[in-house]
Amino acid sequence: MDKKLDAVKLDAILACRVGGTRLYGKPLQFLDIKNRVTILEYLVRYIKQVKHVDSICLAIAEGKQNYGFAELAERHGWNYVFGSEEDMLGRIIKAAKKYDTDIALLNSSESPYFYCDKVDDVFEQMVASQINFSTISNLPDGSNFVMMDLETLQISHQNGSQRNKDSVTSYVFDNKEKFKISMVKPETKLQRSDIRITVDYPEDLVFCRRIYRDLKGREGLIKLPDIIDYWDGDVIRRKDVADIGVDWGEGRLWE
Repeated sequence: MDKKLDAVKLDAILACRVGGTRLYGKPLQFLDIKNRVTILEYLVRYIKQVKHVDSICLAIAEGKQNYGFAELAERHGWNYVFGSEEDMLGRIIKAAKKYDTDIALLNSSESPYFYCDKVDDVFEQMVASQINFSTISNLPDGSNFVMMDLETLQISHQNGSQRNKDSVTSYVFDNKEKFKISMVKPETKLQRSDIRITVDYPEDLVFCRRIYRDLKGREGLIKLPDIIDYWDGDVIRRKDVADIGVDWGEGRLWE
């Protein structure tokens, strides 16, 4: 990927589906019930702070139950594609090919609070050093992102197992020697992988709604350090990541 920065197209591609045994319709759950702001809509507000992102695209699982994502995309002017529910990686590649994506910015569509502050820096370094896979490590669960170039996505899909197609990034981690990888460490305060601000369970949704309410999400985007302070305060909160259970991460973007 020997290109100048202004010639490399970065798109945010968000895999979406309503199915789930733990909590149905997670990305479409309301973070703000009164104003009908969904988890997905609040997440996109963060992504739009990234100056290098060219477009937002939803990679939606096929099926009538998922048509609500397309309606939301049309309302907001986001791109979208439909693809196999069993092949999340394939849906992401389909979106990347349709919209001429060079590098995909990936984040869980069920995670409303996104660490967007360093995304532009990571992207610029990725292009300058011809990196295949970039992320910031040890952030609270749900706030992180990965960037993968199209070739790496395709190699992962062609050579990976069904597990790799479900979790998207697992093939890269299983075959690190084949790719140029950058794992950036954030400042010490943000290295809190014990904190959980994604939504898989009803309890997660309750806690994320409390964050939105108590840290005034209606007034603007909530900064990650403030969420960490809130977690550490005297509040009723979801269990630590280590206490969730063995199945909590199945099917997520990274392992």
